Amino acid sequence: MKIRYLRLKNWLLVSLGGLLGVSLSGCDTSLEYGCPEASYHVKGTVTNEQGVPIEGIGVLEVKRWNEEDSAYQMEGYGDTTDKDGRYSLDYLKTFPGQPILVDVHDIDGAANGSYSDTVVTINTEGVQLTGGNGHWNEEEGDITYNITLTEKTE
Repeated sequence: MKIRYLRLKNWLLVSLGGLLGVSLSGCDTSLEYGCPEASYHVKGTVTNEQGVPIEGIGVLEVKRWNEEDSAYQMEGYGDTTDKDGRYSLDYLKTFPGQPILVDVHDIDGAANGSYSDTVVTINTEGVQLTGGNGHWNEEEGDITYNITLTEKTE
């Protein structure tokens, strides 16, 4: 009976240690806590359906969908396209391989045409990550993502 009790006790201790991330094999095991995160540098151009660059388009990272407001919660990283339709977003942080949502909206009115707002999904799977100095959470990757907007019909 005592042997069963000791086996059960040892099994419970090892199981609990495994759940908590504790190694019972020795003190030389180093643990890292947290969630891996990569920084992405996204750049590209925004054009109309004819391939003409569009100036004055806002490009902003979307953090997540907010159910209470039925709207996307925006992040502080954004840019406005220049005369060549170019934009650049730096340091978009997410779990490696997770998509990045970007809100694209016409902020200059009808000055260069009116375009439908949209949210695009940028895939980060397969993006080559570099840096990190051997740490799993400090890597960076570059993405080129071109966006085509549809002109509004009034």
